[in-house]
Amino acid sequence: MSAGSGGQWGANSSTSGVYAACVKLREAVAQKLGFNPATLVFEDGRVREGDQSVPLADAAGGSGIVVEDAIEFGDLATRYHQSSFGAHFVEVGVDAATAEIRVRRMLAVCAAGRILNPKSARSQIIGAMTMGAGAALMEELAVDKRFGFFVNHDLAGYEVPVHADIPHQEVIFLDETDPTSSPMKAKGVGELGICGIGAAIAHAIYNATGVRRARLSDHS
Repeated sequence: MSAGSGGQWGANSSTSGVYAACVKLREAVAQKLGFNPATLVFEDGRVREGDQSVPLADAAGGSGIVVEDAIEFGDLATRYHQSSFGAHFVEVGVDAATAEIRVRRMLAVCAAGRILNPKSARSQIIGAMTMGAGAALMEELAVDKRFGFFVNHDLAGYEVPVHADIPHQEVIFLDETDPTSSPMKAKGVGELGICGIGAAIAHAIYNATGVRRARLSDHS
């Protein structure tokens, strides 16, 4: 059972289920070999407890071992704040003559419990930062207020960032674990990369110009 939205908690939920099944498998192997599941060690294709060492294949036997288990998060959401946390830092340049805005540097600092896969987590963050930059500087939702009609409701005029629009991006994951969230002590990366980037760009523009813009897409 998921503890939250699929984007934010998918990995944490699925790995917790795998963890529960692995614990059950450990107990099944120990029972078959007559070992204590709390003290046995798996290494180099063998199962060891104290001075005793047995090939893992012997425990599996000819038919193998199959186990099933599940895990539920219960009332954690009502007892704890389980959100991940992040901060974005952006440097922009604004042309004094044309008011063109260029993003020069982007940094995201994230606290999301144990990072299960640093490479894919970083890719998720920099992809979301790119989406956030596009939303802040290129997107606009034009509404005909007389009829409540979305004028630009197709992809014909939808601009997206290209490589030239996106500068160096750096992602820092704080070294932390969350022992309450799950047995894996992870939380979720999810939307950390996109939630704050638009605001960071807006504040950077204000810092550079002293001007607040209600809609950043009006700069064009």
